[in-house]
Amino acid sequence: MRITLVAHTPDVEVMVAASMLTTTSGAQPSTLHERLQANPEKVREVVGRLEVQHGNVLEHNRLIWVLEATRDEVMDVMLDTRYLTFTKLDRNRWIMSGNLRAVAEYAHKKDTEFTGKLVESLKEVAPTIHQYIRRGVK
Repeated sequence: MRITLVAHTPDVEVMVAASMLTTTSGAQPSTLHERLQANPEKVREVVGRLEVQHGNVLEHNRLIWVLEATRDEVMDVMLDTRYLTFTKLDRNRWIMSGNLRAVAEYAHKKDTEFTGKLVESLKEVAPTIHQYIRRGVK
């Protein structure tokens, strides 16, 4: 099975940090987003405080992968989670779509080769969240 992240919401961790701060700040979300975009260290600090009970802040993004897998391999994933969606491209190629919450919840539910590759695909676009998921915080 091969998985390649091909598209994602820009500035994923900035979006998550802005979402986290809107619950505690009186500032407009767009203002928070602009401030955070200019301060990557603050983004890492805020996202580093992520708690699983506030997983809804991980929903404000979209990730798209190309998955090379058999129909049976895809069916196994489909039966385990309803929050990752699949579109068949050809015999063994699929488009898979989801958000960070779907990835985090699935990774905490299953420890397979697929989940390992799925989590690793986040390393470049969401390094702090990648580490959070890898730690297996429940």
